[in-house]
Amino acid sequence: MHRLLIVDDERFTVDGLYEMIEEIEDLELDLYRAYSPEEALEWLARTKIDIVLSDVRMPGMTGLELQKRIVAQWPRCKIIFLTGIHQLETAQHAMRSGSIDYILKTEGDEAIERSIRKAVAALEAESASESFLLQARMRVSEAMPLLHRDWLQSLLELQSPPVTDEKLAELQIPLRSGAFVIPLIGRIEWPETESCGERALMYAVQNIAAEYYASLAFFSVSLDMRHFVCLAQPSSEAGGEGWQQALNFVQGTMASVQQTCERLLKLNVSLVCCTQQVDWTALPGVYESMKKQLVIGLGARNRMLLLWHPGEDGERPAEVPPLPPLRVLNANLERLLEEGTETEFEEAVRQYTSLPARYADFAIVYYGIASLLLSQLTQGQSEPGDEDIDAIDALMNLTAHQSREAALQHLLRTASGIYIKRKSMQTERTHQLIAKLHQHIRAHLGGDLSLTRLSEIAYLNPAYLSVLYKQQTGVNVSEYIAEARLEKAKELLATTPLKIHEIAEQVGFESAGYFNRFFKKRLHVTPQEFRARE
Repeated sequence: MHRLLIVDDERFTVDGLYEMIEEIEDLELDLYRAYSPEEALEWLARTKIDIVLSDVRMPGMTGLELQKRIVAQWPRCKIIFLTGIHQLETAQHAMRSGSIDYILKTEGDEAIERSIRKAVAALEAESASESFLLQARMRVSEAMPLLHRDWLQSLLELQSPPVTDEKLAELQIPLRSGAFVIPLIGRIEWPETESCGERALMYAVQNIAAEYYASLAFFSVSLDMRHFVCLAQPSSEAGGEGWQQALNFVQGTMASVQQTCERLLKLNVSLVCCTQQVDWTALPGVYESMKKQLVIGLGARNRMLLLWHPGEDGERPAEVPPLPPLRVLNANLERLLEEGTETEFEEAVRQYTSLPARYADFAIVYYGIASLLLSQLTQGQSEPGDEDIDAIDALMNLTAHQSREAALQHLLRTASGIYIKRKSMQTERTHQLIAKLHQHIRAHLGGDLSLTRLSEIAYLNPAYLSVLYKQQTGVNVSEYIAEARLEKAKELLATTPLKIHEIAEQVGFESAGYFNRFFKKRLHVTPQEFRARE
C-alpha cells in the first residue's frame, strides 16, 4: 500500500481531493492531509510518503520549494503538482526538477486520477527494475565479506576490541567510529528446495538494501546464511534532526527492500530496525534483543517488518547477551530451536545423543543441549516459580534419568514445552496488539487514526502493521475504523441531541457533507432519516 499526501492551503480543496481519492475502490492508498507546506514537512518527517499531490502557489513556501525538501528526504517520492493558473515556465521547472506530472485544477478529477495511477505505476516499475539485480554484485574482493563477518562477530562479543576509524578504513567500511549507528537486522526464508545458486542470492539481498540506503553511510554483512546485519549513519556529521531523518528513512524504506526482494529474488525477508541510534559498545545487547524479536515474531513470521524500541518489555539495550552453547554442540541446533522447526530439532537431538559411545561423552552432549534449553526456558523471567525450579532441577540432573532414552525423552519434552510456550507468547502478543489498537481507535475516533499514527503506537512499520492487521482480522484497518465511526455515529444519533455536524466532528469527519455521504452509502439512509426512525 502506497502513502499519498495531499498538500494545499485551501482546506476545502484538500478535503475534496481526499474524499474523491478515497472513493476510488481499486486504488489501495493510505491517505494523508496537510493544509500548509509546514504541516506537509511534519508528515514527511514522521513517515515515508510515496506520492505527494501538491498545490504550486502557497503562502510561506511554494510547491517547488517543498519539492526540494521532499526529494532531499525521500528521493523516490513521486510529486504531482496542481495549479489554478497555467504558467509554462513553472511547469517546465517542475518537470525538470523531477515531478511526475503538472495538472491544472480545471482539468477535473479524471486527470488527477490518471496522474495518481501513473505515479503508482512508476513506483512499481522502479521496484521491479532489473537494475537492482545488475548492481547486486560484490563490490570488493572475494575475501572481504568473510573479513566483514569475522569483524562483526567479534564486535558482538563482550571481549571485542574498540572500534576505530583505522580499522573501519582497513575493512573498507564506510562508517565513523565516533558516531552512533542505526542497526537493522534481516532474516531470509529460503525455499525448501534451495540450491547453491539460490543461496548466493544472499549478496543480492544485501546489495538491494545497499541501493535503497545509498544516501546514507551504510554497511551490511551476513552472519550466517539466514541472517544479515546492517548498520547505518547519516552520510555526514549530523545533529538531532539529521539523525531523526536518517531513522525515519531507514524505517520507512524497510517495506521497499522487502517488496523488491520478493519481486526480483522470490525471497521472503523479515526486517527489524531499532527506533533510535545506539553506541557501538551497546551493539551486543541490542543485537540479541532485536534478533529475539525475529524469533518470537508477530503474525506470519516469514515477512515481518518490526521496530524494536530500547527498553521495551523491560530489556536494557546494553544488557549482557546470554552465554553461548558449549562448543561440542553444532550451531545448527540453536538455529533450529530458535526457528521453531520442532521436527528437525528432534531429529538433530536424536542424532547428537546417538553418537557418543562413552557415558562421559554422552553427558557432555546432554548438558550442552540442556544448557541451551535452559537459556530458552527461563528467557524473559525475572524469578522462576516452584514448578520452573523443579523443571530446571530435572533438566540439569542427568543421573535422575534411568537410561539414555529416558534422558533423551526429557530433553525432547522440554523442547516441546518451549515451542508451545513460544507459540502461545506470539499469539498472545499479537492479540494484545490488536486489542490495543482497537482500544485506541475507539477512544480517538475524532483524532489522528492514520496508519502512521497507529504504527507509532504499536512500534511497527506502517506497511507491516497493515499486513499484520488484515492477517489477524480478515479486514483492513481502515475498514475497522470506518465501522467504529459508523457505530459511534449511530449511538450519538440515537441517544444525544447533538447536531449532525457536531456528530461528524466527534467521529472524525472533516465536514457534515462527507459524513452524510459516508453514512448513506453504508446504511442507505441519511443521518437525519436514521435519527427520525429511532
